[in-house]
Amino acid sequence: MRTATLSSLGLAALLALTACSDQVMSEARAERLCRDEARLADGFAGNVGVAGGTGGARAGGSITISNNILRPRDEAAVMESCIARRMAGRGGPGGFRLTVSGAT
Repeated sequence: MRTATLSSLGLAALLALTACSDQVMSEARAERLCRDEARLADGFAGNVGVAGGTGGARAGGSITISNNILRPRDEAAVMESCIARRMAGRGGPGGFRLTVSGAT
């Protein structure tokens, strides 16, 4: 009984470690991950939404400001450098983002 429990724990630990392992980075996956970063190349992004239904009208929006607002960059150049960085296995660029959102 004790051996079966230890074997189960060992298997669970192995599965947990496998789930946390790095995935192979494809160029398509890197592009998906880099879209938000490239969108914020000029330091500012936002969206607005309006909807209506049986519960009435709703509206919402958000504004995101990043440290790039102090030194805007070209969106294509940001995308290219981000993809290269992700394909090399390095993480995000750092910096900060502030997002403010609201809905009615």
